[in-house]
Amino acid sequence: MNRLKDFFNDPPEPESQDDYFEIDCRFDAFAASRATASELERRLDELPPPRWIVFRDLTGARHRIRAGHVQCISECTAAQRAARREFSRARRLEDKQDRPWGDNDDR
Repeated sequence: MNRLKDFFNDPPEPESQDDYFEIDCRFDAFAASRATASELERRLDELPPPRWIVFRDLTGARHRIRAGHVQCISECTAAQRAARREFSRARRLEDKQDRPWGDNDDR
C-alpha cells in the first residue's frame, strides 16, 4: 500500500504552531509541518515535476494546488520570528535617530 496515500488520507493531529514551514503559493500561503514541507520539496524536484500536489496544512486541511503555483517554502520558527522583530525594531530606531527634523513618531 502507498504510504503517501495513507499519510494524506488520514489528517494528522495539529502540530505545535510555534515552529512551522510556510508554503507560499500564487494565491495563498499555508503553515505546514517539516515533514510536509520536505515531501513537497521532494515532489517539486521530480523530473518531470508533477502537475498537481496534494498536502495537509497544520490545521489538517487538505489542499490540492498546481505545482507551478508554489513560489516559496520557508522555515519559520519562533526564534526566527523573534529575531526578525528585533531586527525590525533596531532598523526603525536607527531610522528615527537619522531624521534631522526630530520626528517623535514611535512606529
